[in-house]
Order: sequence, then structure tokens, then C-alpha cells
Amino acid sequence: MKRRIAVFVSTYPQISETYIKNEIDALACDHEIEIVAFAAGSYPYRTRRPHIVVNQENQRNVLEYLSSFRPHALHAHYLIQLPQLLNISQHLQVPFTVRAHSFDVLGNSLARYDARKATGGPTSLTQAGQSPLFRGVLCFPFMRERLIAAGLPADKVIACNPVIDVHRFRNSEPNGGAIMNVGAAIPKKNMADFIALSRLVADRDFNLYGLGYQTRQLMDQNRSAGGRVNFIAPVDPEDMPQEYKKHAWLVYTASKTESTVGWPMALIEAMASGVGVCMQNIRADLRDFVGDAGYLFDTPADVAGRLRDDPSPEERARGFAWAEQFDFRRELPLLTNLW
Repeated sequence: MKRRIAVFVSTYPQISETYIKNEIDALACDHEIEIVAFAAGSYPYRTRRPHIVVNQENQRNVLEYLSSFRPHALHAHYLIQLPQLLNISQHLQVPFTVRAHSFDVLGNSLARYDARKATGGPTSLTQAGQSPLFRGVLCFPFMRERLIAAGLPADKVIACNPVIDVHRFRNSEPNGGAIMNVGAAIPKKNMADFIALSRLVADRDFNLYGLGYQTRQLMDQNRSAGGRVNFIAPVDPEDMPQEYKKHAWLVYTASKTESTVGWPMALIEAMASGVGVCMQNIRADLRDFVGDAGYLFDTPADVAGRLRDDPSPEERARGFAWAEQFDFRRELPLLTNLW
């Protein structure tokens, strides 16, 4: 009999959150999954699964339904879900796990936990960590010590790579010659530097797969600053492999001031697709993520010269080899064994 798992997410389906899609798709192979979202996604995709969106009017009915679903475990994405998750877990008397991400550990959320802890006040982290129903939190390796310092038991903090479907992108055929960037168009992604870079490399096309938020402002900036960036409409997850193949390079920009970009899945997806990878150097731990298969850069001028040529066969080979270790199928047991 398949184990029943209730998965709680902030928004669903959201095209920029393919790590959630990847994990749910993998779990659904061997588990019966019920998805509960606290808000409807603003950018849905066609391969979304049946799900429940909770609101004030239906939350009691949803809780009753979950009681009848009788999950073996609850699982959530983002530490911000811990208060709700803890309450539901206690009500159902069902164990729970959570997968942390970049913004909830690197951003203001953890700082608020630390501030409350310093004054002796309770936090959702310490409350969750003390619960006998809490089975663990999965996080990027460089985040582990931060979460332990914030109040979680060391034996319940599991270092884990991002949830990346390397199989979907593995393709060693020749690539196109354009330069790409991807992600939600928000300040921490520093996409203005991509516009600046497009002015420095005149013989390449620049494509920004920017999602929502500040896309309109970036378009205006691109025009006013003489940028050469093409803005690509949102693409469904299943269609992204062919988009990577149009490109020689991925340049992933990020704000060093905010420094809240984690380990972007796109870097590994690009490597598996034969795309050269350049990541803005906002923290030392990024070297552990890209290894010798990608480049770290500080400013657009630092990387412009390299982008004038295609990645060499040796660089592509390093990317293909490096990407393989990040396929989520290797690490899914880190989650399922907690249940």
C-alpha cells in the first residue's frame, strides 16, 4: 500500500517553483499525494496536479478532509509554514517534515527567529524542533549550521542539494549561440546587470526568461539604457529543455547587497543541457555548487570577454559530469526515510 503524504506549499501551481513540481512528481511515483496550497499560483503551468487552495471559508472543511485522507506524514516547503504545519500535525497527530529554501534562511525570516531567541521568546523553529512529531528539515548544505544556531536539533537538520531533475535536461547535442538568464524578476536577482552585460557583448543575442514582478520595469530600463535584451514570456517546465538548447551561456545575476539567492537549479539544468554557466559571486558557498564546471564573476565587465566565444568541448564535458551528482533521485531517500 502506498503511503499517503499531504504536501503543503505557499502557492500552487507556480511556474517559477519547479523544485516543488520536481519533488511532487517524484513522490507521486511511490506515494499517494494530496497537495494543499495557501494561495493559488499567479503563473500556473499545464502539468499541474489536482490540489486544494485553502482560504478562510474552507479551512475547517479542508482540515476535516485531511482527517479522512489519513496521511502518514505531512511535508511542507518553506520554514514560514512551520506554525500552520505544527498546528495541523498536532491536530491530526501525524509527523511532519519541511524543506527550507533560500529566502526563508538567508532573508529576514531567520533574522527574526534569531532576535526572538535572543530575548528568550518562543519561535516556530524551537517549537517545531521540540515537537515529538517533527521528523526533520532539509536544507542546502551551507545553511545547516545557521538552522542549528537558530534552534533546531542538529540531528533533525539534513543537508540536501536542490531538487533538480537532471534527467529532463541531459542533452549533449550542439547548442545555439545566445546568452540567457532566468528567474523571478525581483531585486535579489539583480537582472539590471544582465541588461548592462548585453551592451558589452554586441554579437550575441540576450534572452531573459524573467517571471512577473518587476519585468515591466526591466523592460523600460532595457529601452532607456540601450540594452539588447529580449524578454521571453513564461515557459512551462516541460518546455524548458529546448529553450536551454538555444543558448551557449547562462549568466545568472544576483545581488551581493541582498545575498539571498541560494543554489539556483538553473545552473545545473544548464550544465546538463550543454550550456556554459556563469554565476554572480555573491557568497563563497557558490563555489561548492558550481565546482570547476562554471565561472563566478563580480561585475558584467569581468565576464564579457569570455562570453564572446562558445564554451569549449572540455568546459561542456565538465558541466555534463558535474551535473550528474545533483539529480534529485539520488537524494529523495533523505526525505522519504524521515517518514
